[in-house]
Amino acid sequence: MRNWLIILGGLLVGCSSQPEAVSNTYLLPSGNQTVTSAIATNQPLLVVRPVEMAEHLSGTGLVYQLSDTEVVQAQQNLWAESISEQLTRRINNDLRQKQSKYWPTELTPALSTMGVPRLQVKVNQFNGHYSGVAKVSGEWLLLDAKGALQGVYPFAFQVPLERDGYDAQVKALSEAINRLTTQMAQRLSLFTTKT
Repeated sequence: MRNWLIILGGLLVGCSSQPEAVSNTYLLPSGNQTVTSAIATNQPLLVVRPVEMAEHLSGTGLVYQLSDTEVVQAQQNLWAESISEQLTRRINNDLRQKQSKYWPTELTPALSTMGVPRLQVKVNQFNGHYSGVAKVSGEWLLLDAKGALQGVYPFAFQVPLERDGYDAQVKALSEAINRLTTQMAQRLSLFTTKT
């Protein structure tokens, strides 16, 4: 009996001395937000549809490109919330601050998109890169109130990481989204609603 207690005690000590895997979770930083109390009555709605992510980007781990052909998804550096949902919310909020022609709103079950212009973003790259940059690329589409395609706008941004690590990667990815929403806001100011 005593031998079993010694063995069991040794196993417990051995197990407790193993380092625990620590997970870090990340959220995209918010853009420069100010509180907006109400919509101006002359601003038509613009539905920001959920961002579509390439399959290799849609998991919970941050993605890093190791070479021209190899990407890895982190196992312990994770998005605290779906990256598609974070990007949709960020684009919506940034566009509210950066332009005044439309009132961007996220798609909800209660909101009909009939007669409302729509914006769709598709992301092909949203990752750190072995060259020391964060890469964000894809395209965004603008549809008028009747659902007719008004334009397809490719984008590609590379933002240098200030230092190594996933925190720096998230900040660089956030800066790329800031540049994207600035581009979108400029284009939206030229877009006319067709009814």
